[in-house]
Amino acid sequence: MLTSLVIVASILGTDPAIVFSDGYAPWANSIVQVAPSKEASPTSGYHSKIDDSSISKPVVFRGQTVTDDIYAPSHQPGYNSFWENPFVKEFMSGMNPFQDEEVHTLPNYYDPFGNQMGTGSQGSNGYRLGWVTYNDITILPTAPAFGTTGDMKIVEWNSNLKYSHVISPGVLFNGTGWFSARWWDGPGGINLPAQVDQISTDLELGFFNDGPWSGQIAFHPQIVSTYEARLDRNAFNFDGRVIAMYTASPQWSFVGGVALWDRVDLLVVPHTGVIWTPNDRWEFRLLYPRSRISYFLGNYYDADVWLYAQAEYTAESWQTIITDPTTSDRMQMTDDRLSLGVRWDTGRYSFFTEGGYVFNRHIKFAGSTPSFDLGDTAMLRTGVRY
Repeated sequence: MLTSLVIVASILGTDPAIVFSDGYAPWANSIVQVAPSKEASPTSGYHSKIDDSSISKPVVFRGQTVTDDIYAPSHQPGYNSFWENPFVKEFMSGMNPFQDEEVHTLPNYYDPFGNQMGTGSQGSNGYRLGWVTYNDITILPTAPAFGTTGDMKIVEWNSNLKYSHVISPGVLFNGTGWFSARWWDGPGGINLPAQVDQISTDLELGFFNDGPWSGQIAFHPQIVSTYEARLDRNAFNFDGRVIAMYTASPQWSFVGGVALWDRVDLLVVPHTGVIWTPNDRWEFRLLYPRSRISYFLGNYYDADVWLYAQAEYTAESWQTIITDPTTSDRMQMTDDRLSLGVRWDTGRYSFFTEGGYVFNRHIKFAGSTPSFDLGDTAMLRTGVRY
């Protein structure tokens, strides 16, 4: 599969002279440094004309977003005494021992469904290259079960390590290793395992150039098991997606694509919508299955602070061992989530916390285990990307 993707990438690759102006390529030894931005209001400078000579060149900033004189007193772009403290640097580097001292970004690639923000206090942020770690924990408090007895509480942990690298002109490789866990308490009528785990790898090729089109194709095999029994078909999910994006203007982008989610049901999930960035304070990702509306509150302590509202549809599938009698079954969980959060982003480090509401919760089994629903509940999620 991966070999086929590489062949496709070779066919669709573009002229290096077009993708990397001035003959520069991101795998070369030289690195383009970010120059201090012109002093301008963060609410008026986002859509200023981009210097054509810098398009497609990876750029570097030390530690965090380059700031301006309105929000930060320092004239040293990307410098913050807190993050330069040896104790803090050592502690944070332990979270991601693979991360380079410098942060490399790719200016003209954008993932519409990714965690990285598209805008910042100095305008559009580039796609981050190299190693990035991500961790979050989500708590879904106790909610009543319908179709069986008792109630159910869920705690989620999601963790991944991602590596992004330009493998040829116009082709970006993203490899992500996931380890996630779910802790289930209840319901009373069905004896579910207390914990299930996911180990998976997401293999993605992104395509880009200096024109309006970009896209991605990916394959995401997963092992989703309780480890209480041998692995069988119930313990594997095989997902894939194809997404294209057309940037009509600095303000408007259009997304179209589809994903196949291998669950109890084979779900065909459209990945479509629009992205509207009217200025440097607002970003509207009006997309399915995950939308986000973000508002830039300002730059405080050399970090971009965002307020955001998010809506998402989730669908998971797990191997479950049902006792009395003991049997392996496959369980599908779907729900809709609305949340409001705050994101604190320095470029290298990103912290967020959000609270929300979970509804339309359905649990379905592939075997003879009876399906049931869960009542609406609250949601609390917090995490870090580094």
